[in-house]
Amino acid sequence: MKMLDMCPSPTSGCSGSSVVILANEDHGLEHFIQTCYQRLEECAQKFKERDQADELACDTRRRSLQEIVDQATTTSLTRGDLSNLERIQLLDIVRWAGDLIGQIRRSPRKLVSIPVRLYLESPSQTRAEETSVVEVSQHGTALTSSLPINVGELVKMERMDTGERVEGIVRWRERRDGSIVHVGIEFYSCNNFWRLL
Repeated sequence: MKMLDMCPSPTSGCSGSSVVILANEDHGLEHFIQTCYQRLEECAQKFKERDQADELACDTRRRSLQEIVDQATTTSLTRGDLSNLERIQLLDIVRWAGDLIGQIRRSPRKLVSIPVRLYLESPSQTRAEETSVVEVSQHGTALTSSLPINVGELVKMERMDTGERVEGIVRWRERRDGSIVHVGIEFYSCNNFWRLL
C-alpha cells in the first residue's frame, strides 16, 4: 500500500521534531498519526471492496499494517512527553491496525465448484443442506447457503466427492443479489482439505 504524504516532505512542513520512521521516512508525531489514519482508511476501504485477490498485495498490506503497529507501540512506550490525546490516538491506531491484520487472507483463493454438505448443529436439532463451494483456500471456503447461519457459529462440512469432513467457524455472512446469502468459513485445522498444495 502506497503511503501518501500529508506534507511536501516527511519533516519539512510538519510541526514537531522527527520522531518516528515509517516506510523508511522520518515523521513528526502529528504527521505520523495523520499518515497512519490515512493508510488505515485506505486499507479498510480495500476490505470493504473485498479486494484480496492478489496474494502479493495482501502480503504488502500485512507488512505495512504490522509496521504501523510496531511503530505506534514503540512510540507510545518510549515517548514521555505525549499528551493524553496522542496516547489515545496511538492506542486506537494499534487496535485498528490489529483488527485489519486479522482480516487479511492468509493464503490465495481459487474459484471452484465442489459439491458439499453443510451441517449446522444445535442441542435440539441438526440441519443440513447440499450446496457448492464457490471459492476455496487452504484455510477455508466461501459458499452460498440457505441455512440460518450467523457469524461466529460452528459448522461442519463434508465433501460429497471424497466423504472427508472438516469443522469451521463462520467468519462473515452477506446477502448478495437480493436474496442469495454468501458465507465465509474458516477451518479449525488446515489439513489441505481442498488439495491445494
